[in-house]
Amino acid sequence: MQNSAGVPLQDNRGYTHQPVTVSMPEQTFNDDIVFSTFNLHFCNHCCLGFCAFHNSVKARDSRMRGDFMSAQSYGFKARCLNITAFSIGVIMIICLIILIYKFQYAFYQLSSLYYYQ
Repeated sequence: MQNSAGVPLQDNRGYTHQPVTVSMPEQTFNDDIVFSTFNLHFCNHCCLGFCAFHNSVKARDSRMRGDFMSAQSYGFKARCLNITAFSIGVIMIICLIILIYKFQYAFYQLSSLYYYQ
C-alpha cells in the first residue's frame, strides 16, 4: 500500500522527502589571463605566448560553462606555457645584454686601434 505522502516503508508508514542543501566549495581555477596577455605582447617566442593566451581563454570559458575538469586542464597548460615563454624571454634578454656588451667592447678595441695608427 502506497501512501500519498511519499515512498512506502515496510510497516506502511510514508517516508517524506526533505530538501537537502549541499554546499560545495567555490571552484576557483587560476586561468592566468593577465600573465598570458603579458607573454602574448612581450614574450611571444615560437608563439608560446599566443598558445598560453589561447589556453587561458579556453580555461575561462570552460569555467563559465561549469566544466571544471577541462578548465583545470587548460589552466595548467596555460601556466606551463606562460612559465616557459617567460623563461625563454628572460634568457634571450640576458643574452642580448651580453652580446651588446661584447660588441661594445670589440668596437672600442677596433676604434682604439684605428685611432692610434
